[in-house]
Amino acid sequence: MTKKQLPIPFKIVKVEENQFSVFEDALAIEERIQQQIGFGFGCDAENNIIAVAMEFVLHKQNQPLTKLEITCYFEIEPNAFKEKLVQAEAIILPCGTAKHLAMITTGTARGVLFSNTKNTPFNQFIIGLVNVDKMFTEDIHIKL
Repeated sequence: MTKKQLPIPFKIVKVEENQFSVFEDALAIEERIQQQIGFGFGCDAENNIIAVAMEFVLHKQNQPLTKLEITCYFEIEPNAFKEKLVQAEAIILPCGTAKHLAMITTGTARGVLFSNTKNTPFNQFIIGLVNVDKMFTEDIHIKL
């Protein structure tokens, strides 16, 4: 019998839009759009915060069309942070929790993209499906 892992309680405490750019020259290029997505994780152990950064870029012929970078800050319940995440010299974020926080960050990025491109030709572009199951296969280790 496997031991069921209890959820890690959290709340979003901050969203930062680190970069938003559109490149009008790329609109005229008649080429297929390519999507590039990347994630990064950080930690503020003193405040029980896990940060998830996402970079989203659309390209046409290797020229950027849109670029968005955001960071979502998640405050973890203090006892859960200490008991479930803190190890000797690192924070170990379970893979399932990392996937969940990455999907919340992706949803937030979709809203930011929509809001920033409202009433512009760039509003037709979306963040496509993101399969975090393939992107994250192991726990995330964040050095203290």
